Amino acid sequence: MTDPINPGATPGSTPPASSWPPPADPALPPIESTEAGAAAPAQAVQRDSGYEVTGRTRRSTGLRWAVALVGVAIVLIATAAVFALTAGSPKVSAAVGYMPDNVVQYGEYRLDLPGDQRQKVAEFLSAFPGFKDQSTIDAKLDETFDKIVAAVSSNEQTYTADIKPWFGGIVAMGSTPPTASQDATTMLGSMGGEPLIVVTVTDQAKAADWIASLHEASLTRGEYHGAVLFSGQSRDVGPAFAIAVTDKVILAGTDAAVKKAVDSNGNGKLADDDQFKAAFKLATDDYVTFSFVDYQASLASYLDMIKSLGGSDALDKTAVDDELVSLVPAWFGSVGRFESDALVASSAFPSVDIGYDGHNKKSTLLGWAPPDTIAYGEVHDAGAAITALLDRFRKLPESKQVLDQVDATTGIGLNGIFGWWGDTALVVSADSAGTLGGGLVITPTDAAAAKTAADSLRGLLAIGGGQAGIKLHDVQHGDATITVVDFSGAPGTPAAFPAGYKPELAFTFTDQVVVIGYGQSFVESVLDAGPGPSLADDARVSALVKRVGDENLGFTFLDLHRARELFEGLAKSQMSPEKWTEYTKEYQPFLLPFDAVAASIHEDGDLDRIQSVVTVTKP
Repeated sequence: MTDPINPGATPGSTPPASSWPPPADPALPPIESTEAGAAAPAQAVQRDSGYEVTGRTRRSTGLRWAVALVGVAIVLIATAAVFALTAGSPKVSAAVGYMPDNVVQYGEYRLDLPGDQRQKVAEFLSAFPGFKDQSTIDAKLDETFDKIVAAVSSNEQTYTADIKPWFGGIVAMGSTPPTASQDATTMLGSMGGEPLIVVTVTDQAKAADWIASLHEASLTRGEYHGAVLFSGQSRDVGPAFAIAVTDKVILAGTDAAVKKAVDSNGNGKLADDDQFKAAFKLATDDYVTFSFVDYQASLASYLDMIKSLGGSDALDKTAVDDELVSLVPAWFGSVGRFESDALVASSAFPSVDIGYDGHNKKSTLLGWAPPDTIAYGEVHDAGAAITALLDRFRKLPESKQVLDQVDATTGIGLNGIFGWWGDTALVVSADSAGTLGGGLVITPTDAAAAKTAADSLRGLLAIGGGQAGIKLHDVQHGDATITVVDFSGAPGTPAAFPAGYKPELAFTFTDQVVVIGYGQSFVESVLDAGPGPSLADDARVSALVKRVGDENLGFTFLDLHRARELFEGLAKSQMSPEKWTEYTKEYQPFLLPFDAVAASIHEDGDLDRIQSVVTVTKP
């Protein structure tokens, strides 16, 4: 809107107090020309002091004011909405325009740190040695990149001297589906079709000179449609390699892919693909990484390639491959960005129908995980999901026969093994001495079915295991009975184990929890966590659960700090004193800030979304 409602007033100005708010019986004010020599618009009729306003006139003028005010409000609201929708939404990068329209894999890295990411990176890196002063972030990043480039180039190049003068800040990689061509058996075919690398540049000449200076690149320099073209040597097998440098990008890949990208002039249609657009909607804020995978197209192409290479007879006789394809999400997208204390990723894919519809809910097993848990991965309603999946394959004659044989072998069937599983978690923990233990922790939905499974398991181990030198014995722990499976007498079992470890498995089945895993001590620690301290009582873990979403289909956690300490305890005994000193001086300081990894997956309409974080703390 370019013209103010009242040309005689400054746009956005407030009318004088004497005229605002308008009187109950308003009249439109006189309109005067605002430019010298301009013709004055028609004047409003001046009301005589003795003029009597009829009801019709009063309603008409009041309606005109109402329409005017409503119109202004609509324009203001619409303008605000447009700004709200566009201001914080990143645009697709220039690299996407050079990609083929049928790309099935795409990855992008924004080293130019757009928007708020430069400040966020500075805050994130302040936890690491040498980055405490955030005002020197650019110099520190240059120094870091210099070391990386020097290391990979055998000290022949540095980032600031050789790359920064022409580098535009974006690196992207894409690949088309594999094709059933004569080159399908080559390494290129197994990598997934024609790959293409795109790097943005700020100076074409400098970028071209840099490529020409690479000693190991046997390239012939030429020209192609305004781009500097570096052609690789001809190959007996597979397509030729090429690099093109335009005024905007470096393009690297097969000769055909590079020339197609040059011809596109950055106007490719990948960004208009519905699935790509759905994936890019994840980029609601400035980002540093973006990835997209067209799973269905990629998998279908691989199957077609297998058939073309002689595997069609086997695939044509079975519907298992079609069933597997139907279980693969149509696409997957992920966006990564820095926060002040974490690297955050938001991912999504269309929900897959396995015959069971899960629902978001809070964890029921964090309270059973020992407080010294290092790694934790939980899914809700595991039994119902597994049963639904098995039921789908039972409908296929070729897989039904195999499943029926397994059912007969177990005595209680696969449904008897999995059907009672509720929320299920894989847990790894360590005791005070650093001895690792771990296994499955399950909340049973049917205590009677769980007991039947326990009896069957004991029976199978007692009958088959006794002949193999495997022994069972029971240990009472509170109200629970723990069965320990001792493999020390089994053939092939090592005579010696590291201190604190034994050749044993253990399990317990109760009405509240089922634990199956390595070590009697691990099973005991899970039983103790129920009424006592547990992972759920850890304030750091509770904060991470809320951060990634406590209402979910599943949750994972990894204690990076504790995992590093365990690794260092093992590595130190295997290193020489000189190597250990080098590690503690050169590498350990940059590992100390990493604290934890957490992620959750939750249902959101037709999508399954994954939120994950890698957190850092200042040592």
